[in-house]
Amino acid sequence: MSGTKVDLETLRAAIKEYESIHADLVKAYDTGNMLVAIQPAGLDRPSGVYNNWAVTAGAAHQTSNEQLQETLKTRIKNLKATLAQYEQTEQTNARKVSG
Repeated sequence: MSGTKVDLETLRAAIKEYESIHADLVKAYDTGNMLVAIQPAGLDRPSGVYNNWAVTAGAAHQTSNEQLQETLKTRIKNLKATLAQYEQTEQTNARKVSG
């Protein structure tokens, strides 16, 4: 048997924090969608060039945001599975001790 002790409250707090960060990323992504859709200030070449640069940079940030969201979703899913496994083990052990 392993001597590793898992603090379930810390694990729950980590899940909650990751979920909060994920929610913030979703909000940022929504805002980013609006910013990426902005049109040039005018029909002149500098406005078009600047707008193209801004939209391209914004799209790259959006892609990074999506990738981080997916990473966090996977991490949250794995942490929840781990938590459920430990909770089940604790319940089983409590029944064995009391029964």
